[in-house]
Amino acid sequence: MAQPNRETVRDYLATLLTATLVTADSVVQAVYNYRIGDFAGLSPVVTVSSAGSNREQISAMPQPGVIQAVFYLTIHVFVLYAATGWTEAQAEDRLDRIERGIADVLDANRVVTNVWQEIDYQGDTTRDDVVIGGDDYIRETIPIGVGALYG
Repeated sequence: MAQPNRETVRDYLATLLTATLVTADSVVQAVYNYRIGDFAGLSPVVTVSSAGSNREQISAMPQPGVIQAVFYLTIHVFVLYAATGWTEAQAEDRLDRIERGIADVLDANRVVTNVWQEIDYQGDTTRDDVVIGGDDYIRETIPIGVGALYG
């Protein structure tokens, strides 16, 4: 396998999330494969961004051996807290539905040939409130680890 690329992994995960979450009933209005500064009032929105890497030789074979790459990604879910026709209760419900949808995508794609050998949550998710573009959003942060072998 060629040396894996964190950008390729991030883009592929965003594509999987788009296919599952951007639906006719607008579970999510948009998925971005990068951090975006202003959603222009869109809600809910999901972003996938890079959060670090680790590459480590794991075999004693002659150089270069087998290398395990672990890419850390962060998925952020943003849900407008309240707006005309949208209540705080609906915002919380949608946040929960989106997290479940993300978990389903990861479960269904634990191994993707020529992209990764494993993908999973890297700890607990966290929830906070943020203002983006003048709008109040609930934000859930989901740390992801993606493992790939090469060499």
